[in-house]
Amino acid sequence: MATTYNHSRMMSFRSLVVIVTILLSVFIARYYIPVRSPGPMGHPWKYRIISGTFAFILEFTHFFEPIIGIPYYTLLNIIVDSFDPIKIRPFDHGEVLYHDQYIANVLVRMYTPTNRSKESLLPVIIFFHGGGFFFGSIYSHDTMNYHLSMYTGAKVIAVNYRLTPGVHYPTPIEEGVRVAKYVMDNYQEFSIDPTHVFLCGDSAGGNMAVVVERHLRRQRKPVVRGVLLLYPLLQLVHYRLASYRTYLPYRLLSLLREDMLVQVANFYVNTSFSQDELFHNRHLSFSDYEKFYSKLNLSSLDKNYDNIRKHNYLSESSHPDTWKLFDENISPLLADDEILHDSPATFIVACTYDVLLSDAQLYFERLQRLNVKDVIYREYRIFHGVMTFVDFPVAFNEAFEIISDSAQFVINRTAQ
Repeated sequence: MATTYNHSRMMSFRSLVVIVTILLSVFIARYYIPVRSPGPMGHPWKYRIISGTFAFILEFTHFFEPIIGIPYYTLLNIIVDSFDPIKIRPFDHGEVLYHDQYIANVLVRMYTPTNRSKESLLPVIIFFHGGGFFFGSIYSHDTMNYHLSMYTGAKVIAVNYRLTPGVHYPTPIEEGVRVAKYVMDNYQEFSIDPTHVFLCGDSAGGNMAVVVERHLRRQRKPVVRGVLLLYPLLQLVHYRLASYRTYLPYRLLSLLREDMLVQVANFYVNTSFSQDELFHNRHLSFSDYEKFYSKLNLSSLDKNYDNIRKHNYLSESSHPDTWKLFDENISPLLADDEILHDSPATFIVACTYDVLLSDAQLYFERLQRLNVKDVIYREYRIFHGVMTFVDFPVAFNEAFEIISDSAQFVINRTAQ
């Protein structure tokens, strides 16, 4: 009897192992095997794990969206943000203190380095997170901002602006301007140096950093000392630039894909473009196309950035919403020369594997052509969004290189 019982238990265990192995194999085959690396990079296995995991989470949130009535992007934010209170912080040895508070009715997370005297006024970096305006938060970028404060010795104020589609442009910009103005007007409250104010943002947050700086400039606020643009989103007009054509097929991180990127424009600007219209430029007429390049005012642009025949995809007439995309506060790349000419010191970070690479290149080229002083461009052979991967075990060396180089940009301009 005992022998029969033990044999039965062994068979049950083996069956369980077989079932688990099959399920795990199916899971890996569905989410991890299809991931394509866009090019050589350090730790490609980390990229595969991250991209595959995001693919699973996206499918999971899409599956539950109709069941529980919560949009997938809201579920995605809930999942990511839920890790903040339970996150293990092995990097936190007390070099930076942080807390959440409201400034001008906007939630922020404030990071203050502890290695500076209480009497000294600190430089400040006001940070706007990326995520296409509808994803991300001060929590998703927490570790990055902690290190940015630690490396620079500056106070970092991360802005938790409201996300689309609950709001549309210009609400995120208005909230960013309100926070920046309050901080600059009340610098003593925050023990910051009003002559050493920096704006920083990654991806869509880079868009906000540029636009907020221009608003402050128009309102004659104290001059922003510098702007740090980390793989920035700088235009929403042209989706057939070289980097889109090269890297869109890779569906970077399982997030930079057509069905999600189309929502960046539709949610932010409250438009109604289809994927086919945007990513084949069918929302543009020939006059729109010409307007785009006349705005850039760059020579040899077609050869360098747009090696396609102009008439392949263009429509006879514009989409009814296309005009909105040309607004310089939505596509800051397309601002007039006079506005760009007065830009502050600018540090542009570009990622090689990024649909937005052309945005960064074009912005740098425009600033160079206008002889804007103190502009630095650096390109890193890594993927878009790397700055959110600075936590063990998915940290990338390139992310820390970007933080270190960004910190040096700030330090060099606060020592002057």
